[in-house]
Amino acid sequence: MLVLARESRGWTQKTLAERVSFNQSKISRFELGTLQPTADEVQAIADELNYDIGLFGQGDPIHAIGASLLYRQKARVPIKVQRRVEAEINIRKMQVGRLLRAAALDDHIFPSIPTDTLDGNVEAIAREVRRMWKVPDGPIADCTKLVEAAGGIVIHMNFDSRLIDGAHLWVPGLPPMFFMSRDVPGERYRFSLTHEIGHAVMHRASGIGEIEQEAHTFASEFLMPKAQIRSDLRNFDLEVARRLKAHWKVSMQALIERAFGLGVISDAKRRRLYTQISAQGSRINEPWPLPMEESSLFDRLVQFHRKDLGLESADLRQIMFTDRLGPIDPQSPRRHKLRLVGELSLFDGSTTEIMKPADESNTDAAEA
Repeated sequence: MLVLARESRGWTQKTLAERVSFNQSKISRFELGTLQPTADEVQAIADELNYDIGLFGQGDPIHAIGASLLYRQKARVPIKVQRRVEAEINIRKMQVGRLLRAAALDDHIFPSIPTDTLDGNVEAIAREVRRMWKVPDGPIADCTKLVEAAGGIVIHMNFDSRLIDGAHLWVPGLPPMFFMSRDVPGERYRFSLTHEIGHAVMHRASGIGEIEQEAHTFASEFLMPKAQIRSDLRNFDLEVARRLKAHWKVSMQALIERAFGLGVISDAKRRRLYTQISAQGSRINEPWPLPMEESSLFDRLVQFHRKDLGLESADLRQIMFTDRLGPIDPQSPRRHKLRLVGELSLFDGSTTEIMKPADESNTDAAEA
C-alpha cells in the first residue's frame, strides 16, 4: 500500500524520504517489509502523501494494468508515468469497491464473448453487443452513457501524458471499470472507450499483438457498422470525411481507415488523404473537434453517500482514502492565501477586486 500511495503521486523513494525527513533506506525497508514503521512515521507519510492512514491497512489485491493501458506510443511514455497511472487506477478500483458496499447497482449486462466464438468474426461480436444493448441503427449518440446504462463505470482521469488514452479493469465482484483520459479530443475519446469495451468483452487476459487489432476492429464496427455506413462513404474525400465526422462522431482519420478497410478507397488514395491532413497540420488535433462526453455514475455513487447517507467529508475521506487524486508536485510551493488590496477598473467601467498573496499570519485572509 505504501508503494501504491507513493507511486500514485509520481514520487520516488528519495522524494518521499526528503519530504518526511527520513533517509531513503528507511523508506525502502518499509516497502520491502523488513522494517515496521511506528504509528507516528505512518502518520507523517500519510499526511505528506495526502492519504487517510486507513489506506495503509488495506489488503486489496493489486492488479497489473500496464499491459491493458491503451497507448498511442508506449515507448515514449516514461515508466514513472506508467507506474503512477497504474497505481491511481488501483486506488480508484478500491474506492469503487467501497462505495458499492452501501449502494446496490443493477447487475451489469456486459457479455463475455471470446474472439474464438462467432467463428472468430470480431465485427460480428461488435454487432452482437450492439444488439444486446439495444443500440438503434446509425451513430451512437453518447458512448459513455451507453456504457453506464449497461452497468459499467467510466472514470475520467488525468494521465499526465497525451500518449495514454485509457484502460479498463474488470475484476470479480465489481462491474467493468473504464479509466479514460479527459485530455483528448472527444472523437478520440469515443474510439478509445469503444476500443476498451472490445477488450473487456473479448479479452479476459492482457496481451499484445493481435488483440490490439481485434479491439480496433471491434471499435470500428461498433461505431461505424459497415451495413449502415458503406453508402455514406461514396465519393469519399476530405470534405465527405468532415461532414461524416459530425454525423458518425468519429475522427476523419477513423473514417479514412473505415473507407479503406471496406474497399471503398484504394491504398494510394488513403495515403493521399493522409498527406492532405498532414499538410493542414491536422494529424494530431483535427479541426471541428467533438465535445467531451461526461461520465456520471461514479459521481452519483459519491453523492449517494454524501446526501442520502449523510456522510460528512471526514467519513467520506475514510472510504475514498483521499480528497486529492492525481500527482502532487513535490516542488510546488505551499498554497498562498489572498487578501483584498483594492479594486481594478475594467474596460466597461465596472470594477473588480484585486487580490494578492497575504501574510500567512493574517487570520482574515481567504484561502485561494
